[in-house]
Amino acid sequence: MIKINLLPVREWKKREAVRRQLSIFLLSMVLLAVGLFALGMTLQGKVNSQRKELKALQARKAKLTYVNRKIAAVQKKKEEVENKFEAIEKLQNGRTFAVRLLDDVATSLPINRVWLRKLALKNNLMEVSGVALDNHTVALFMRRLETSPYCQNVSLKNTKRTEIDGHALMEFVFEVVVSPESLSKRASKKDSKTRGERQ
Repeated sequence: MIKINLLPVREWKKREAVRRQLSIFLLSMVLLAVGLFALGMTLQGKVNSQRKELKALQARKAKLTYVNRKIAAVQKKKEEVENKFEAIEKLQNGRTFAVRLLDDVATSLPINRVWLRKLALKNNLMEVSGVALDNHTVALFMRRLETSPYCQNVSLKNTKRTEIDGHALMEFVFEVVVSPESLSKRASKKDSKTRGERQ
């Protein structure tokens, strides 16, 4: 009877199985490491791309902030210049207001029918006193003054008959509420009909 010792073969098979499992494990670990490395590289690329995009957006934001500051500064300067022009225009209108008002009073006078004695301007109230040929002439003078863009309201205070150098005349006093308006309105308020009445 022949006896065969199978222990070494079994031992060898066990070792082979262990070695195969170890190889599979090592191969799995290598594949896992390669997969993790690839995933890490992909994520790193995305992170770098996001960082670049963030940096570009921050640069754009800084540029836009600078532009917005420039626009705000220009807007502020524009407002300052407009305010200065408005102040200059007001001063110019105020400076020429009295001259233009006197011009309107002078051109509103019926020629050789009204003579002024007093013309006083205080704030926005002007007092006019003088003599005229009759009541009709006083009314005509007042109507003409009302056509001026500077005269808002003309009201008669009193009239009375007086004699000067043997001539019977009408003495009058009236008040005018005045206001400086734009010079462009002046022409539209005074039409050719009013000019015709002055002759």
